Amino acid sequence: MGLQGKKMNFTRHSAIAALAIGLFCLASCGDNSSSSSVEPIEPSRSSELVESSSSKLVEISSSELDVSSSSSESPVVSSSSKSLNGVVWYVVGDSFSAGDFEGLDPKPTIKEGQYAGKLPVYSYLIGNRTGCDVRNIAAGGTTICYYDTYGFTKPENGIMYRTDFSDADIITIYYGINDSHNRIPIGNIDDMDPTSFYGAFNVALDYLTKNYPKAKIGIIVSNGCETEDYPEATEQVAIRWGMPYLDLDGGVNGITMLRSSSRNPTPDEEKKEILRQQWVHEHNWHPNEYAHELESHFIEEWLLTLL
Repeated sequence: MGLQGKKMNFTRHSAIAALAIGLFCLASCGDNSSSSSVEPIEPSRSSELVESSSSKLVEISSSELDVSSSSSESPVVSSSSKSLNGVVWYVVGDSFSAGDFEGLDPKPTIKEGQYAGKLPVYSYLIGNRTGCDVRNIAAGGTTICYYDTYGFTKPENGIMYRTDFSDADIITIYYGINDSHNRIPIGNIDDMDPTSFYGAFNVALDYLTKNYPKAKIGIIVSNGCETEDYPEATEQVAIRWGMPYLDLDGGVNGITMLRSSSRNPTPDEEKKEILRQQWVHEHNWHPNEYAHELESHFIEEWLLTLL
């Protein structure tokens, strides 16, 4: 299926595109001061973050950057001729996918386009740009495992079993934050027990591949986990199943929200600055508009590889 178990390794061109994204988002989101209590990082600072967080320093000249001022176009240059237009995409996950802007009054919404009125989360931003049919079934507070009275894989009536994915072209799974908060047992990679993290992933992938074989499934490695165990396990289960995955924690040059540490070489002080800039406010550490806009471009480019 697509990138069979291969990690998205970013080349020099991707690093350049990543910096372009950061500068683009600062330009397009920087005037929304009413929806965030923090100031954006200056362009020179963004360049430092990209360079210091990459295993290979990249020299970037201004002539290599093509930053669009229009939010309707992605500054990422795709080498793919594929299109997301009309693609049915099921977005599975927690509040990092559903959106949580508590503490802001009024809450931000998308102003125009197909998803006008929706929260400005990565899926709807991608939907507006590409014309894909977004089915966002993510729910705040949920885990992939069966925990307490809820969870994606809760036997018989969890979100997975209640959802009909029969029209899905793409299903993306983005879990781990609440599993780590609740200290869900990691288990082992062969588990089929939905009360463990490995087990729940195995149960989900077994169910989805058997019942919806035409759907392309991709896994997003969470950048919101409190410890390294959960993103590492997510990668391992993706590899075990031959599923393509996008590592938001350590694979996109260290410029998206970071809470775990050792998997990403970005210095701790820069991680704090990245997180400070991308949370809703100091009492709500969910991604803000800028963070969703930033991530949406990486995720959009990756989605094309699933087709």
